[in-house]
Amino acid sequence: MAGITIHSSMANIDLDEVLAASLRANRLDPKLLYVTPRQAELWREVSLKHSPIHSNPEFTRIYHDAYARILEEMRAEKIHLVGLGPGTGLKEAELAARLQSHGREVLFTAIDVSRDLVEEAAKRVAATGAAADRHLVCDLAELAFIREWLDASERNVPRLFTFFGIVPNLEPEFAGRLMRELLRPGDVLLASAHLAPVSDGVSLEAAMDKIVPQYDNAETLAWLREAMEQWKLNARMQEPRIVMDKHGEIPCLRGLTFADSPPGAVFQLFFSLRYTPELFEELLQQAGVLGEMLAITACREEAIWAVQLIS
Repeated sequence: MAGITIHSSMANIDLDEVLAASLRANRLDPKLLYVTPRQAELWREVSLKHSPIHSNPEFTRIYHDAYARILEEMRAEKIHLVGLGPGTGLKEAELAARLQSHGREVLFTAIDVSRDLVEEAAKRVAATGAAADRHLVCDLAELAFIREWLDASERNVPRLFTFFGIVPNLEPEFAGRLMRELLRPGDVLLASAHLAPVSDGVSLEAAMDKIVPQYDNAETLAWLREAMEQWKLNARMQEPRIVMDKHGEIPCLRGLTFADSPPGAVFQLFFSLRYTPELFEELLQQAGVLGEMLAITACREEAIWAVQLIS
């Protein structure tokens, strides 16, 4: 597919060294969960079967509400829509279509570690009529390069970033820095956060128990097993399992396996943070950006914020 730039972080990636670093740190580098076509395929299966957006209309509703608010707030005739880790691009395609139906000209850019997912998202959004000619395969950790690469195109066009489903899998400090460093004055970033659905009369433990099946299921475990097989961890580690934990003050679920040698050593395959609204707004405040919650599901399991630089 024309128009795809592959950053050296992915083009010349030394996967053996990434794996070696992961083994030293006792946690798998997140990009090693997505880089092969088979891994991308299994991730799609997890998303399609267990993402609540496919079964609970409340999760669709909050995106519709957020998009309506953005149409009111971003009045520019031309908008550069940038998907940060857009996956298959379903949400970005809907947003692009909504913008165009209200007379906006839309340019779309996908940025992801998986070339397969970049291509899929680009094609899906292009099918709405948006221009989709410039995309990037890159580790999101390459913030300086991404900022420079984006700034080289359409400097006078306001950008609308989507950052859906990614925040839970990032270290909080890095998620905040990414939002702060990629935004320019006039840009808006839509960030979704998976939440621990705590409410009056519902404890944190009970709230986390409620969402465990979204993670502890056959499809997620198959995805993790594929990563273990791809990176030859099977011979030295046990079957993966899902556990509840905390990441600092933030509730989370972790995909863990245990090494055979040394016996019982813990190796993290992935983690997913489940913020509360208060904890997420604390993250934004610490990052030095301005956040406004646009919508939250009635079950309090997910919310969307509009993030901007503080003027």
